[in-house]
Amino acid sequence: MKRSGRSGLARLFELAGTKRSHLIASALLSVVASACALAPYYIVYLVLVRLLAPDFGPRAVAEIRTLALVAVGVLVLRGLTLFASTMCSHAAAFDILYNLRCALSAHLGRLPMGYFSVRQSGQIKKVLYEDVEDLEGFIAHHIPDLVAGAVLPVLIVGVLFVVDWRLALVALLPLPLAFFLQRRAFARDGQEERRIRYHNALEALNATIVEYVRGMPVIKVFNQTVASFARLKNAALDYRRCIEAITRAMAPAWALFVVVTASGLLFILPFGLWLYLAGQISLPVLLLFLMLGSGYMAPLLRLAMLGGQLGHLLEGLARVDAILAVAPLPEPDSPRSPRSSAIEFDKVTFGYGDRPVLRELSLRLAPGSVTALVGPSGAGKTTIAQLLVRMWDVWEGAIRIGGVDIRDMASDELMRQVGFVFQDGFLFGDTLRENIRMGLDGVTDADIEGAARAAQCEEFVRRLPKGFDTRVGEGGEVHLSGGEKQRVAMARIMLKNAPIVVLDEATAYADAENEAKIQDAFAALMQGKTVLVIAHRLSTITDADAIVVVKDGVVAEQGGHEELLARGGLYHAMWQAHTAARAWTLQV
Repeated sequence: MKRSGRSGLARLFELAGTKRSHLIASALLSVVASACALAPYYIVYLVLVRLLAPDFGPRAVAEIRTLALVAVGVLVLRGLTLFASTMCSHAAAFDILYNLRCALSAHLGRLPMGYFSVRQSGQIKKVLYEDVEDLEGFIAHHIPDLVAGAVLPVLIVGVLFVVDWRLALVALLPLPLAFFLQRRAFARDGQEERRIRYHNALEALNATIVEYVRGMPVIKVFNQTVASFARLKNAALDYRRCIEAITRAMAPAWALFVVVTASGLLFILPFGLWLYLAGQISLPVLLLFLMLGSGYMAPLLRLAMLGGQLGHLLEGLARVDAILAVAPLPEPDSPRSPRSSAIEFDKVTFGYGDRPVLRELSLRLAPGSVTALVGPSGAGKTTIAQLLVRMWDVWEGAIRIGGVDIRDMASDELMRQVGFVFQDGFLFGDTLRENIRMGLDGVTDADIEGAARAAQCEEFVRRLPKGFDTRVGEGGEVHLSGGEKQRVAMARIMLKNAPIVVLDEATAYADAENEAKIQDAFAALMQGKTVLVIAHRLSTITDADAIVVVKDGVVAEQGGHEELLARGGLYHAMWQAHTAARAWTLQV
């Protein structure tokens, strides 16, 4: 379900048109149901005509019995057609929503990982769930309601004009006022601005709620309340202000509109009684107008509500399309595969927005070597690692693996070549076994358990209620600690067996004992692989083949541990600070 160049209502109906046959069937069935809803009132009118006829007798009784059976049949037919119409529209809606969510998920999976680092998960969740879900109401309910709301008033007014054109004109008197008030309620002055602000406020509220839940341990530790979490409080207040502004703008005209649509009797009853007392209409005609003349505008109320919701729905759809419009990183026409695991950064320049982070950085990693990136905070270490897996494309220069520019490699091939262990390990809401497997084909349970043992997971796996079949992650049976999550991430990378491994402070949450075990595991299992380590604890990378000191987006120093210490430069200063911090103790 690719995005077209259309927008607004045209885009909405284009989306609905993917299930055209279902929706046409739903609309036709809705028309039949509307006609069936009108028929019993007209049958009551015909029954009254016969009951009040001067020649009432056995023939009239037989006709009334027939009309009663017809009314029952019409009601049954209305129920069946209404059910069938609803089923058709809902089947179409659920298929469209399923396909749209699949398209969004597939598209998000093709976007560069950098796209997600600059967007909060709550914002994407709001689009993927709430904005898409709003389409269900339009397709499943509003389209048949739109047809019924347009057809039923026309049928009613047509019947009224056939019965008595004078009373029919009187019944139409509230209609112009109702249309005027409806336009006032949804006046365009500031409406679009309020709608955009509403969606922005809802996205911000979703994002801060997710942030608040994730930060709950810190909030509890410091004995804080929700009121002290300023961003969540402000987001909730801003959302409330948006709702209040929309309500204040529409409430007066909308309230009058609702009153007018229900006030048909105020026009029909006086004029109808005058005509009846003057002998110009019969009692059945008066009763028919009292039943139908005040109710023909009820469907217009549903149409007006649809008009009010349409703006919000279209804004949500625009945000769905905005995601679909984000271009994935271009794929090469003739993809190439690397000849080795050697890595080269050739005069790479890159930044965020207009701010450069790396400036003509050049760096070479020999195949099978372990290279550590160190440097001050903000020097560009993580950016170097992220560019290697093509979270973004470089501004200038090139990054090559085995002599092949990564832009000339297919994304799947690049992902096969590089394994990345992030500092914050993420677990899906699935079993531990599947979290380690991560969709790898041809991996046996024995392979998974072997990788888990190598990553020092065996100890905490024994404590899990169902071992490897225990559900972990969000909504799981147990919650793993930060260090345990990191070891699961390491098991994944060991199982993947990629020739290049990037470790972004992968032992950040490990205690001293487990850190030593993990280091031993890597030493045994990473033989022959090219490893890039981002390290903050310098003691963990003293045995690296090369240590690269990055400062202000360039390579400031490069060499072995002892060599860099002997130079007395930035690395020497960082090492002294590190050793001083390790020697620090709390005085009591």
